[in-house]
Amino acid sequence: MGANLSNPKANFIEALNVLHDRAVVVRAISSLWHSPAWPAGKGSPDYINAVAEVSTKLSSEMLLECLHEVEAIFGRTRKVINAPRPMDLDVIDYRGEVKSGTINLPHPRLMGRPFVLLPLLEVAPSWTHPVTKLSAANGLAQLDSKDVLAHYVIERNWLKSLACV
Repeated sequence: MGANLSNPKANFIEALNVLHDRAVVVRAISSLWHSPAWPAGKGSPDYINAVAEVSTKLSSEMLLECLHEVEAIFGRTRKVINAPRPMDLDVIDYRGEVKSGTINLPHPRLMGRPFVLLPLLEVAPSWTHPVTKLSAANGLAQLDSKDVLAHYVIERNWLKSLACV
């Protein structure tokens, strides 16, 4: 999950509650991470990101549809690529499925994104990419260290008291 508009932390908490009401249960959640706005130089606010491990009986396609519905609740529109947003929810991996079509799994750009890999390591340190068999740590090691070091934790244990976790 990510956001760079409104109040990302409050939006994340509310989104997780909405997801819980839709039978998407959080099993683990990363720290909140600061991530530089991308693409750089566009004057957009920096992002707050986190990764959640969830369980659900929804199919991967139905889960993605549910995530898009929740994004819409927060005012997310998909009119301009890489536009600032109050909520961004993605399916990174779904039970190791490899798919393309209405949903691309695993997420096609996850291994190039420190803002995914760093929090993913907190939640699932032994996770491996179902196609390349690279771990999240291996993926990070292949990225420019300057890009990786631009990301940092801003809050740990931010959901201690949330009922849906």
